[in-house]
Amino acid sequence: MEAPRLEHTYLSNLLNQRVTSADGKILGKVQDLVIDADLPQPEVKMLVFRYGWDRKFFSVPWESVANIQEYGITLKSDAIPESPQLQPLPESHIHLKDFLLDKQIVDVHGAKVERVNDLQFFISDGRLFLLAVDVGLRGLLRRLGFEDAVLRFFLWFFDYNLKEKFIAWNYVQPLSDPDRLRLEVPQSKLADLHPADLADIIEDMDVHERAAFVESLDEEVVADVMEEMDPKVQVSIIRGLGPEKAADILEEMSPDEAADLIADLPQETADDIFEEMDDAYEEQVKDLLSHEEDEAGGLMTTQFLALPPDKTIVDALAHIRLHADEVDVIYYLYVVDAESRLLGVTNLRELLSYEIFTPLERIMTTRLITAKIDAEAEDLADLFAKYGFRAVPVVDDDNHIKGVIRFKTLLEILAPHLGK
Repeated sequence: MEAPRLEHTYLSNLLNQRVTSADGKILGKVQDLVIDADLPQPEVKMLVFRYGWDRKFFSVPWESVANIQEYGITLKSDAIPESPQLQPLPESHIHLKDFLLDKQIVDVHGAKVERVNDLQFFISDGRLFLLAVDVGLRGLLRRLGFEDAVLRFFLWFFDYNLKEKFIAWNYVQPLSDPDRLRLEVPQSKLADLHPADLADIIEDMDVHERAAFVESLDEEVVADVMEEMDPKVQVSIIRGLGPEKAADILEEMSPDEAADLIADLPQETADDIFEEMDDAYEEQVKDLLSHEEDEAGGLMTTQFLALPPDKTIVDALAHIRLHADEVDVIYYLYVVDAESRLLGVTNLRELLSYEIFTPLERIMTTRLITAKIDAEAEDLADLFAKYGFRAVPVVDDDNHIKGVIRFKTLLEILAPHLGK
């Protein structure tokens, strides 16, 4: 009587199980499975086992498998060639034991790093599909052979059923092999993560994984993520990159954020990065670095929207659309003369409330609340608290606008002291 076929199984159940021929001859033991990770639902494409008296590794296509049973895997009668061999793999194929088991992965749904204790498969018409990774205690116990005993103990002693903890494969981003980070399918899963979630994930990685992971991401994505990170982690990442790559990332950041980061770098490292940086951006960052970091000049961003007073609302809206990706403050539009003296301010609500050919000088507010370059953080906090602005312009003694302070930036400076 044929043994019942499994509907699902685990990698731990298959590793070291017997591989037998169609006539019942024991050929070896399972060493690994190979999947095609480019498929939406990764499928096992190859079986790897030790074969023969000299215990050489041997691989056969999964089509050579006749059936999977609890005691092992049986091959078809024509599956064994004359000599053992490991077949070359396409780039999208990965060895599960070597690449995933006991390795760290990113759970892009829970936005955290987990360690893989086991892998779950489902079986359909003789084909084996990777369903999920097991990151729970039960996965580890299963591999050690203690799962049933420990489950019974917990149920008897604590009246508690130890729960399984799976992460579906479509929420998994492998980390273990830097070369494999270029796989397009897993990388695409990160695109929908909020930068703050991605920052948490990267902070959970070790130094080597961080470097490989950051190298694999687009500079714009890294820049958004860096702005959400702990400053010590920022410095660690930038120091692990080459000056050119570091400069590319910093140029995608807000100048004030980039200045804060560079201020924490060794001078030699900062100089190397400046050499690779765009001249105009370098000038902005160095200007910010010339001010104390807890004063308005050190907190402001130099990326804001400004237009002359004779421009109309339709000009302003076109200007906003053109520069929206480049500026840090988009709600306010500052009205300036030819020498960048601040004349007034308007905002998106007002721009959308008037006839589109109305000049800015007719809708701008001229009773301005500004901050001086040397204004301290505590005074700036009073300003924001009193007027409820999202951002405040910074001017010099001649009323030239030099930058804009965002409430978010000020809060980051003051937050550590709020509980004191």
